[in-house]
Amino acid sequence: MGIKFKVHETPQPKNRPGKKLSHARAVSDGTAKMDYLCKMICSRSTISSADVKAVLDSFAWAITLCLKSGQHVELEELGYFSPSLRTQPSADGKKMTVMVDGVNFRCSEKLKEGLRDAELEHVKTSAKLTLDERKKKMLDFLQRNKRISTLDYAELNGCSRYRATADIKLFVEKGVLSKIGGGTHVMYVLPN
Repeated sequence: MGIKFKVHETPQPKNRPGKKLSHARAVSDGTAKMDYLCKMICSRSTISSADVKAVLDSFAWAITLCLKSGQHVELEELGYFSPSLRTQPSADGKKMTVMVDGVNFRCSEKLKEGLRDAELEHVKTSAKLTLDERKKKMLDFLQRNKRISTLDYAELNGCSRYRATADIKLFVEKGVLSKIGGGTHVMYVLPN
């Protein structure tokens, strides 16, 4: 058990060719959801899963309230939270709209130190699949799971999020997939 990673070639600007660089990217081994975390916490304490869930829910509420009131939040063991803003110029270019775009998170030194001794496992990048091969794998996945996300597609085919986004956009345009949801909650299904 450890952190899996793949090594990718770093894209170089076409007008500035140079020596090839590479970088490592962590490969997700799944996502730990609230229920799983509650069970983990309960296994090492005397409180119930429902109590842990209630505390975590209140914790998220308190952080949201602090961020909405203009405060940043620092949790010594975990990290530092602050709002992320985005600006958009108006159509006439004279005014701009400012909106909350998300939350910035900078992890604490203690959390970083806790990860420094994690086992690392290099996952070899497999041969690149053709679009038809990626499509076949996706359709097989959809027969078993009924829906797929961009991240699922990328992991399934061993490709980047950018490649996955481009492929899925093409599949939607061709009527192979239908898009459901919106924003960060978009999923793709086979059309009825």
